[in-house]
Amino acid sequence: MRRILSGIGTLAFLLSCVNAYAEDLPAGARKATIEEFKSFADGKHVKVEIFDLGKPVIADLVWSWKKGTITGKAKVDGKMVDVKTKLTFKGDQACSNGKGEKPSCHFIYIDGNKFYEVSDDMTVHAVSTLG
Repeated sequence: MRRILSGIGTLAFLLSCVNAYAEDLPAGARKATIEEFKSFADGKHVKVEIFDLGKPVIADLVWSWKKGTITGKAKVDGKMVDVKTKLTFKGDQACSNGKGEKPSCHFIYIDGNKFYEVSDDMTVHAVSTLG
């Protein structure tokens, strides 16, 4: 169970199977550079909804570039779990990985007070709202 929860710890970036939960990237969203993303989200609380885990997942997370972590709490199948995952960058993609896991990377698109984590195939992995 811990290993599964650790995998969920990569919430903000975990690539997974296709499922019925989906979100489209808004037409007005613009692709952000990593520097723009850092300025936009560093140290701020974000409400996250993840779409590609096969079940609804919501979380309250903080992205910290200084600590190199994404931390907070997530609700998965009605259970609250602690999230602490490593935060790195690869080109213009933000990446995360739980202990012993391969990094999962996504492009970041910003629209208003939201940012979208988008896979290479342009599917939306997660939507995060500042605040």
